Amino acid sequence: MPTTRFKNAAYRFMLPFFAPSCGPRPLSSVSGRSLVCRKEFEGMLRRHHVLGSAVLLQSGADSSLICTSSASPRHEAVPDTYFRVASITKTAAAVLASRLFDEQVLDPDRPVSAFFDSAAGSVLEGITLRHLLSHTSGLVDPPGLESSLEKGVPFPDLLPDARRFQPGESFHYSNLGFGLIGSVMEAVTGQPVGALFRERLFEPLGMNATLEGCRLPAGRIMPVTRILPYHKGCDLILTPLGSVPLNSADPLRHYGHTAGSMYTDISSLQILLDVLICKGKEFLSEGRVADMCAQHASYGALSPTLSYGYGLLRISEPSISGSLILGHQGFAYGCADGAFWEADTGRSVIMLNGGSSEARIGRLGLLNRDLLRWAFRKELPSW
Repeated sequence: MPTTRFKNAAYRFMLPFFAPSCGPRPLSSVSGRSLVCRKEFEGMLRRHHVLGSAVLLQSGADSSLICTSSASPRHEAVPDTYFRVASITKTAAAVLASRLFDEQVLDPDRPVSAFFDSAAGSVLEGITLRHLLSHTSGLVDPPGLESSLEKGVPFPDLLPDARRFQPGESFHYSNLGFGLIGSVMEAVTGQPVGALFRERLFEPLGMNATLEGCRLPAGRIMPVTRILPYHKGCDLILTPLGSVPLNSADPLRHYGHTAGSMYTDISSLQILLDVLICKGKEFLSEGRVADMCAQHASYGALSPTLSYGYGLLRISEPSISGSLILGHQGFAYGCADGAFWEADTGRSVIMLNGGSSEARIGRLGLLNRDLLRWAFRKELPSW
């Protein structure tokens, strides 16, 4: 994954030569509104090597659902395909946390140290759920975070290498910090986080979604292929974390799922965005939605057009749209997903895929930038 400027430059240079192609005719089906700027869209798929995707555009009552495919590797999306959406899970976690704030099950300002024993509590001192939701907790991802999750290492063992800043001092994107939101939820409710999401978020909203990919039919999950470096036959369907059912609460070990473990289909993801686009849609209070969408941190000099709310990326870039863009992107195992809407118009754009370029400009994926620019500057204005 191109995480530094040098690696990003090298990645973009090698992309045309070593990455598999989606093929000359990647579009499989379009339902709803026909595409006006179809050639530009197909060119974008080829340029970013998108291997099988579902794309949903929505503007008021009009929508277009686009499914694409690739020949080698063979990936084909259909409307009800499940995708692992990586960090877009953070938006779902923030919506559920906000719902629990409304219900007074959780207190956003209570120190999270109160929910754990003294060994963990001393390192977590001063951190609240607001800090975790905005990546301002002072926690960074320690070395070996992913393998520690897979091995079931208790999170207190990782904290000595994770605490770098004082809470509220600066923004630092932290999967560990966001994963701890799930640990707090389990500690407070006594429910495993998978069941909590199902009963308090997915079922009430009518979403086809889960944090436990192992409970889904494998044939309906889009495999993910890392396109650079590309290794033929190395598709990933279930992550190690998604392969294990969450049968009981274990707050000390379930500190990864709320950061990036959600599997869902594209229409269900639109339902989640509609909660925020429609100012709560009777699921959240308007005040909680406003709090989620407000700026709570900035990405700084590396990405001056980006800021962060609660589980939401905020994009202020006139070349993409004259409006503030809200949503989230997801990078993991070779995909670059995105789910966004314009704050002023409510028009939304979602792309989920089975592999694509992970190139970035600052911290914004180039695929997401180009998709949003195409949708908000060309396609949707033509409807």
